[in-house]
Amino acid sequence: MNEKGKWLILLFADVLLFIVAMATNVTPIYFLVILLSFFIYKDGNAVLFKEYDERKKQKYEEYRLVQDAAKETLRTGKLLKKKREL
Repeated sequence: MNEKGKWLILLFADVLLFIVAMATNVTPIYFLVILLSFFIYKDGNAVLFKEYDERKKQKYEEYRLVQDAAKETLRTGKLLKKKREL
């Protein structure tokens, strides 16, 4: 079994435990769910959401590039000078 499959099974088990805890209202199961969720978030997040995080990082870098270009254009005033020339 690959790494992503292992984390998906743990996540599914955590969701099932959460549902059981809500249905039975047994407090120790809540604590088990919290601990398992923290473990999945800490160690499995990078494996489960690797592609999503890469896409998000790429979009953020593109956003920063456009934002920096807009700041530079406003700082230098080149955009306003070109409008005045027309």
